[in-house]
Amino acid sequence: MKKIRFIAIAFSAVLMLSVLCGVTASASTPRSSPTLNAYNAIATQSSNTGKIVITFDVAANTIASSVGVSNIKIYKSNGSYVTTIYATSTNNLKASNTVRHRAAYTYTGTSGTYYYAEVTVFATIDGVTDSRTITTNTVKAP
Repeated sequence: MKKIRFIAIAFSAVLMLSVLCGVTASASTPRSSPTLNAYNAIATQSSNTGKIVITFDVAANTIASSVGVSNIKIYKSNGSYVTTIYATSTNNLKASNTVRHRAAYTYTGTSGTYYYAEVTVFATIDGVTDSRTITTNTVKAP
């Protein structure tokens, strides 16, 4: 019993010291992308009938000549393909000469249908482009 109590106290002391000293459990690792720093995409219900909103946030490693989403593929929850939306100059999926682009795209589907999206994010820096594809959560179009 004393051995268990000692181990618990020692563990608690190490944990408290690590918090107080700012030690983290993660190691410093090289970036896995030459251009992308962070990215995320989620799907949510719109307040409008039949619409879902795909919200994304893409950050480059430094100022990018182009950053954002190259395309969004919409699927029904059963995996059947619906459509692809490509980045254009008018749909706000990409931005130029910036480090980060955050925006949302509203897709009009069928009310009562569950959808998810595959969002391809990208960043171009000094002529080098890298991309990743994120699968969003499934959401019901109201």
